[in-house]
Amino acid sequence: MEEVDHALAARRHADKANSGSGGDDPVVLAGLAQTEALLAAAAAIDRLAEVLSGSGQPRLSPVRGQADHIAEVRRQHPNAYMPWSAEADAALLAGHQAGHDVTTLADTFGRQPSAIRSRLNRLGARETAAADTDVDSDDDIGPTP
Repeated sequence: MEEVDHALAARRHADKANSGSGGDDPVVLAGLAQTEALLAAAAAIDRLAEVLSGSGQPRLSPVRGQADHIAEVRRQHPNAYMPWSAEADAALLAGHQAGHDVTTLADTFGRQPSAIRSRLNRLGARETAAADTDVDSDDDIGPTP
């Protein structure tokens, strides 16, 4: 929302709180009005910082930046950051026990190889030497003795 939208929402909440109509709690409405006013001020400060920095590009909020990151990762790994189901856990363990490497499992489950390693670890599965040779992670240095 832009600062204007927040300011308008704040005004609506304040007017409704002051009128006492609608059966809504005036204290809650006043709190909402204050929150919207603070959001409007924060948006205005962000816009001012953008202008003063001369970047011409809007700065992403941490939440927006995180959403963009997740969307980017999901282009390659459609199930990234999604919760694991009991059925998926069982299938992952079965695939691991059948000897499939981390890269194959990552492709099968639509997840990042690091997520596969993490989930296997959480499920108590011991990684095999074949899984350790996956080279997509900086911390992989080859098979462990």
